[in-house]
Amino acid sequence: MSLLWAVTVFLGSGLLFVIQPMIARMLLPRVGGAPSTWTTCVLFFQAVLLAGYVYAHWVGRRRARTQLAIHAALLLLPLGMLPFSIASGAPGTGPMAPTLWLLRALALAIGPPFFVLAAGAPLLQKLLAGSRLPGSEDPYVLYAASNAGSLLALAAYPILIEPALGLARQAVYWAGGYALYVVLALTSAVRARRASAAVVREGIPTDNPADVQAYAPLHRGRWIALAAAPSSLMLGVTSLLTADAAGLPFLWVLPLALYLLSFVVAFARPAGPSGPWARFLPIGAVVFMLLWMIKATEPLAFVLGAHLAVFFVAAMACHTELARRRPPPRHLTAYYAYIGAGGVIGGTFNALIAPAVFHDWVEIPLAFTLVCLLVPVGDDSGGAFRGSDAALAAGVGLLTAALVRVGDILSTTGRTREVLTMAIPMLLTFLLSQRRYRFGLTVGAVLLAGSLDTSLRGHVELTARSFFGVHRITRDDSGGDGQAMTYRKLYHGSTIHGVQRADAATGAPVRAREPLGYYSPDSPIGRLFRSFTAADRPKHVGIVGLGAGSLLAYAEPGELWTLFEIDPLVKRIAEDDRFFSYLPEARKRGVAAAVVLG
Repeated sequence: MSLLWAVTVFLGSGLLFVIQPMIARMLLPRVGGAPSTWTTCVLFFQAVLLAGYVYAHWVGRRRARTQLAIHAALLLLPLGMLPFSIASGAPGTGPMAPTLWLLRALALAIGPPFFVLAAGAPLLQKLLAGSRLPGSEDPYVLYAASNAGSLLALAAYPILIEPALGLARQAVYWAGGYALYVVLALTSAVRARRASAAVVREGIPTDNPADVQAYAPLHRGRWIALAAAPSSLMLGVTSLLTADAAGLPFLWVLPLALYLLSFVVAFARPAGPSGPWARFLPIGAVVFMLLWMIKATEPLAFVLGAHLAVFFVAAMACHTELARRRPPPRHLTAYYAYIGAGGVIGGTFNALIAPAVFHDWVEIPLAFTLVCLLVPVGDDSGGAFRGSDAALAAGVGLLTAALVRVGDILSTTGRTREVLTMAIPMLLTFLLSQRRYRFGLTVGAVLLAGSLDTSLRGHVELTARSFFGVHRITRDDSGGDGQAMTYRKLYHGSTIHGVQRADAATGAPVRAREPLGYYSPDSPIGRLFRSFTAADRPKHVGIVGLGAGSLLAYAEPGELWTLFEIDPLVKRIAEDDRFFSYLPEARKRGVAAAVVLG
C-alpha cells in the first residue's frame, strides 16, 4: 500500500473526527452537556457523512479527468470559511428548539469541510481500485487506516489538544491541517489518474454470479441493518452512561472510540470468517440483561466497564459480519453509501424518534435485540426463521413476566429477587443462542418483561423525557418514616434531584420548608444558610439548577430568588404542586421566585 494514500486517508479521517469534540466544546455554553446534545451532533455528522458517501459514489462513476476536476473544486471551496466558529445566538425553549438550533449551527459552522472530508476516503479508495498502484486489489484496507486516524484523533483531543490549546487556536491549527490535506488529496488523485488501469464500467456484471450475489437487494439491506444497529447502540450507551456519570469529562469519547476501533479491527484484514465475536455475543447478552434489568449504577467503574465491554462485543460482531459481506471493489462507493445510510438511520432513531416516542431509554434494548437478530451465532447453518423461534421466545418472556410478578407479590428483595427474576430467564436465553432468530427474539422478550419490574425505585408516578434526559418521579417508604409519611423523589437517570415528604394516604406533598437529601439542614448548604444573621442575610439569591425546588425551603418572604434551569420539563415538574410544593409554597409565602430557562 502506497504510504501517500495511507497518510492522506489517515489525515483526512483524523481531521474529520477531531473537529467533532472541538465543535462540541464550542456548543457547550449554549446547550449544556446533556446526552442529547452529543446524540444530535452525531446525527448531523452521520447525515453529512452519508451525503459525502453518496457524492463519492456519484462522482466515482464519472471519467477520471472529470472526477479530478469536480473534486479539486470541492476541496478548495471550504478554505474560504476557515477557521470555523459558532455564530451568535442561542436555542429557544420549545421541545424541538435545541435540536433544530444545533443542526443549523453545525451546518453553518462545519458543514462544507466536513462534507468534503467525508467524501475523501471512499473516493480515494475508488481511485486506487481503478489504478495499477500497489494495494489496488484490496482498497478496503484503507478503511481500517481511515478509522485508525479517527480513533487517534479522538484519543489525542482530550489528552493533548484540549489541555494545551484554546478553542480559537484549535480552529486555526485545524484549518492548517485541512490545507495540508488538500495538497495530499490532489497529489494522490493525480497519481492515481496517471496510473489508472482500463476504465471499468459501473454496474453489476451479469457474467459473474458471485458479483451479482454480493450486490443483491438482500445483501444491501443487511449492510444497512448491520451499520444501523451498532450506531444506535453506541448513541444509546453514550446517553445512558453520560446521564448517570455526567461529571466525567469526555466520557462520550469512550463509546465512539470503541465504535471506531471495531471498524479498524474488522476491516484490517481480508474478508473471511466472522471470527470469535459472534460466539461472545450470548455472554454479552446475559451481562447486558443483568445490567439493564437491575438498573445497575454502582460501582461506577464496574458498570461503565461492563456496558462498554458489551457494546464493543456487539459492535465487533456486527462490523465483522459487515466486513465479511463486503462486495468487489467495483461496488465500493455504493457499499459505503449503504453503510452511511445505516448510520443515519441509527442516529435518526436515537436523536429524533426515540425522544418523541419513548419516555425511557427504550432504544438501547431495541438496538441490542437487533444486533442479536442480525449476527449468526452458534450453528446457524439452518438460520431461516421458524414459527417455533417466536413461540419459544414468547414463552421465556411470559415466564420472566410471571417471575417479576411473583417477586412483587412475595415482596422479595436483594439476592432472592435477583435469582428468582433473572437467573432462570438468562440461563434459558443462553441455551437458546444456537439459532439467531430464536436468540434475538428471546433477548427482546426477556428485556421487555424485565422492564415491568419497577420495585427497585418504588412506585413510579411519572416518567417523562426531554432533550436533556429522562426524569422519573417515584413514591416509596425508603426514607424510613413508617406509616404516616411516604417520600416522593425526582430522578434524573439514577441521580436524585429532589426529595419531599408526602401524605401516605393522599400522596399530597407536605412540609414544604423541610429540605431533604443533599439539601438537608446538616448539609453544607444548610449550614451556610444557618450561618446568616438577619442583618447579613442576602436578599437576592441565585441558584443554578432547579430540581424539585428544595432549596426554596430556605427562602424568606420578601427575598428575590432567581433559579436558572436549562430543562423546561424540570420547570413544569417543580411548579406542579401535585408532586412537589417547594416552589408553589415559597411563592405563597411572599418569596419572589423566578425561574429563568436557558
